[in-house]
Amino acid sequence: MPRFAPCLMFAALLALSGGIAGQEPKKDDPPVRAKGVLPPNWKKIGLTEDQVQNIYKIQGKYNDEIDKLEAKIKDLRTTKEKEMRAVLSADQKKKLEEILVGKDK
Repeated sequence: MPRFAPCLMFAALLALSGGIAGQEPKKDDPPVRAKGVLPPNWKKIGLTEDQVQNIYKIQGKYNDEIDKLEAKIKDLRTTKEKEMRAVLSADQKKKLEEILVGKDK
């Protein structure tokens, strides 16, 4: 197989697929609508569709960052719990487990 064959295959695939993903939408395409959930009672205040779309965009802007921070908090809590348990003696760890198992019942 010639060295340039993979390049030709890629070019053919690109041509058949219609281009690169993320291209500008055609002028005939309807505008992409953002999706989200309005906070409680916000539907009752008479928001316009533009306001709703702006709120959804704002939510999207912050939700990814919030998700990352929540994951970091979860990791910190797990690490904190491990470090606190490392301070306990074997007998204390056993007693703690017995107490915690008893709570589930």
